[in-house]
Amino acid sequence: MIRPVVIFLAVTKNWIRSRSGLFFSIMFPVLLLLVFGAIFSGGGGGGASTLFVQNLDRNPGGTATQLSVGFVDALNSTKTFTIKDVPADSDAKVWARNNLGPLGGNIRIVIISQGFQDDVLNGTLKVRVGISYSTLNTTYQYFAPYLSDTEKWAYEQGLAQMRQYYENLADRRTSLTIALDASDQSGAVIKNIVMNVANAFNYHIIGATSVIEFTDESVTSNRYGAVDYYLPGIIAAFIMTNGIIALTSNTTEFKRRGIIKRLSITPLTKFDWIIGNVLSQTLLSLMLTAIMIVVGWIVFNVQAIPDALTVIMIFLGSVMFSGLGMILGGLVKDVEAASALGNAIAFPMMFLSGTYFPMDFMPSYLQSVSRVLPLTYFSEGLRYALIYRYTEGVLTNMAVVSALAVAFIILGSVVTRWKEK
Repeated sequence: MIRPVVIFLAVTKNWIRSRSGLFFSIMFPVLLLLVFGAIFSGGGGGGASTLFVQNLDRNPGGTATQLSVGFVDALNSTKTFTIKDVPADSDAKVWARNNLGPLGGNIRIVIISQGFQDDVLNGTLKVRVGISYSTLNTTYQYFAPYLSDTEKWAYEQGLAQMRQYYENLADRRTSLTIALDASDQSGAVIKNIVMNVANAFNYHIIGATSVIEFTDESVTSNRYGAVDYYLPGIIAAFIMTNGIIALTSNTTEFKRRGIIKRLSITPLTKFDWIIGNVLSQTLLSLMLTAIMIVVGWIVFNVQAIPDALTVIMIFLGSVMFSGLGMILGGLVKDVEAASALGNAIAFPMMFLSGTYFPMDFMPSYLQSVSRVLPLTYFSEGLRYALIYRYTEGVLTNMAVVSALAVAFIILGSVVTRWKEK
C-alpha cells in the first residue's frame, strides 16, 4: 500500500503547485456558490421587479376609472413590483423598451382594457344574482315541506322572477393583457402573481372570502434556506468536473511529457497509479466540500452539516468520476482533445442532472436522459444525506454510485496503457 501513497503524494503536490488547478478546483466552485447564494438567498435587497402598467380604462374627462386605479393599487400592495405607468396614448411595448434605456432589462407589461370598470361591475352583478338565486333555491328546497301551498307559490314565483332576471343579464367579461418577453425566465412567476391579484380583486368585489387557509411547514426537521438546497448539487457538480476534466487533462499531460512511460519502468504498477489518482481526487473532494460548507456557514448561514453517510457518498462519488476520468485519459492522447472531451461530457451532465434546477422543469425525454447520468444519483444522494437525512434514499443512490464506481475503475484500468509497446 506504500506505492499508491507515493503516487497520491506526487499527484497532490503537482495539483497544489498549479495555480490554475487550485482556482478551478476550489476557488471557482466557491465563487459560483457565492453567486448562487446572492441570487437565491433573498438577501440582495433589490427586491421589486419593474412592471409597466398601461391603464386604458378612462372616464370621459380622461381620468382613470376608480376600479382600474384600485386594481393598480392592488398590484402595488404586493410589494413585488415597481409600477411604472405607461401613457394611455403610447405604444406600450415601445414606451417600455425606451424607458428601460440602452442597458435593457425584462419588459413586463399589463394593459388594462378600456371598459374595465363597466365590465367588472356588470359581470359582478350577474355573479351576485346567481349566488343569491342558488342560495334562495337551496333554502327553499330545505324548508318546502314546512310551507303552506300559498307560501310555496309565492316563493316559487320569486325564484322564477330572479332566475329570469339572471338569465337576461349579459355575460360580461373584462380582459387584462400581459405582455412578456419569451426569454424571460421569471415571466411565468410574474404572470401567476398578476393572475392571483386579479382573482383576489375579483373575490373582494363580489364580497367573497376565502374559507381555506394555508399553513407553512418544512419537509425537513430544520428550517433550511434556498442556499442549503443548492449546496449539495454544486458540490456534486464540481466533484464531477474535477474528476472528469482535471484528471483527464492531467493524465494526458503526463503521457505527453513521458512521465507515465518513465513510471512504467519503476516497481510501480498500473494499479498503484490508478489508486494514487483516486486517493488524490478523494482528498480534493473532501477539501472542496469542507471549504464550501464553511463558506456557506459564514456567508449564508447554511444549516447543512455533513455526517458519516455524506463522507462515504463523497468518497464513492470521487471514485466514480475518477474512474470516468481515467477511462477518458486512457482513450485520448492529445491534451487539448482531452479537455474538449471532458467539457463535452461534464457540462451537459451538470445541467441535465437536476443540479441547478429541478428535473421536473425539463421535458419528459430529457428527464429520461437524466435518469441514466451518474451525476443524478450522486447529487441526489448528497441532497438526501445533507438536507433530508433520508437514509433509505442515500443508500439507494449510494448503491448505484458504488456499482458505477467499480465499473468505471475496472474499465479505466483496462484502457490505461501502462507500458509502451
